[in-house]
Parts: sequence; structure tokens; C-alpha cells
Amino acid sequence: MSLPHITNSEAGRNLYDPSHSCIYEVYFTLPAAIRAEFAQDEALITEHVQKITGLGALDKGPETVTQKFMGTTRTFVAPKMDDTSAELKVDLSLNLRNGVDNYIYKVFKAWKNLNYDLESGTIVLKKDYVADWMRVVIANRAGDVIREIVFKDVMLKGSLEGLDELDYSSNEPQQLSITFVSDWWKEFNA
Repeated sequence: MSLPHITNSEAGRNLYDPSHSCIYEVYFTLPAAIRAEFAQDEALITEHVQKITGLGALDKGPETVTQKFMGTTRTFVAPKMDDTSAELKVDLSLNLRNGVDNYIYKVFKAWKNLNYDLESGTIVLKKDYVADWMRVVIANRAGDVIREIVFKDVMLKGSLEGLDELDYSSNEPQQLSITFVSDWWKEFNA
């Protein structure tokens, strides 16, 4: 057995770079019902992404089921999955355009209102509240794309989070946390 040393590491000797979790971008489309109103802000959303979680949904598989036989357990892969959708949580920074326009919040408030408008009780059909896609691009340090995921028929789930508390003792800028759901996606790996 050889002792740990850089010369015993193929990845080290061959200068294989690590994959980093901080080199990515998230691109958004908006539902057609609000796209015209927020066209100038659609591309700006990418600049405000701080964090995305939930990408593990791409790798989930079926659970197992068991049978008992005379005190022993037999385990099998379940014939179906409980959930095949992806639930993604995105944290966004908030900035004020011209000192007063909380444009990122306004975009997602309008999108949430397509799901259910608390002020008017208005609800719309799925074709009106889903965005065509949301794209996550992961790159290496040189900017070469190593993985791309295009989530299709993206919708908001639940409430807009992060704005429910004000705190005189905090110096932290506000962030908006949003949960998205997509029923299907395409993944591309380099």
C-alpha cells in the first residue's frame, strides 16, 4: 500500500480541477401573462440569484418495499415513485431601482398572484401561471459549461418568503426566497 502523497493521486498529478458549487447561473422566463409588464426585469433576475437548492431531485429514484417471510426481510425496489417532480428553492437579493422600485419583489408578487390573488380571489389556468423554463448552468473556473439543466413548465409553490420580518438590530439586506416546482426537465452534461 502506498502512503498518501500527491504523486499517488491521479487527479492531482493530472491537474484535474474540482467542480465548484459557486460557479453557476440561473436564467428565468416569466409566464406569458406577466412577461410584457416585466420584460425589462426578466433578464435582471439572474443577477439577483444568491443560492439554489433542490437539484438533488434530478437524481432521485424509487424507494424500497419489503416483504416478511418467517422472520426474515426481503427487500425490493418499489415499482413506482411517490413524486417525480423537482422542487427548487431560490434565494434572491433585493435592490431598489431609482431608490423606491423593488422590482424583483414586484415580478414575483405578480407571478404569485397568477396562482391565487389574495386581493381579488382571481385564479387562472395552468397555462397562464407557468413559465416555459428555468435554466441552471454550471461551469468550471474558465466558464466552460459542464452541466446544464432546463426545467420545463415552472411554477411557484407557496408563499414568497423572507419579507415577513423586519428587525432594527439587523444590518443584513433583505432576501426573497421562492420555491419553484417543475414536472420535467432536460439535463445536459459535458
